[in-house]
Amino acid sequence: MSNLYKTDFYQWTRQQIDLLKKNKFHSLDLENLIEEVEDLGQEKVNSLETHLTHIMVLLLKWQLRAFKEDLRTLNRWYRSWFMVIDYSLEKERAIVKRLLMKNPSLYGLMDECLLECYPIACRDASRELEVPEEEFPDTNPWTMEQIMTDGFPPGPE
Repeated sequence: MSNLYKTDFYQWTRQQIDLLKKNKFHSLDLENLIEEVEDLGQEKVNSLETHLTHIMVLLLKWQLRAFKEDLRTLNRWYRSWFMVIDYSLEKERAIVKRLLMKNPSLYGLMDECLLECYPIACRDASRELEVPEEEFPDTNPWTMEQIMTDGFPPGPE
């Protein structure tokens, strides 16, 4: 049965489902089934981390530009850039909120995810903006509430 797992994963899943439905637990490929169930849970954590990282990259980009520019005097291009950041933040936040709604136990991992994701976000924002990572704060400057609140940070007026 584990040979099928290696040669035709889809068929293996169909077989495991059939065995479960028929209560033929003794015939299950438990080793691989356990691994796959563990991977399913980890995929949710990975998704949470990915989207939180994206949110923090956007916030870092916004923060760097906002402190370097007078937002009131920005030309049309810069104003539209901030609008794109705001729109992207809304999309990413909606994904995280939906993920948390469907997987409430992930709330307990949020602080840990933020700690792990912030350095990655700094690296990514640094590369995207072509600035040294030292331009960003050493630690995450935002609360979870700020990170997840639509309309934060406020855009140019």
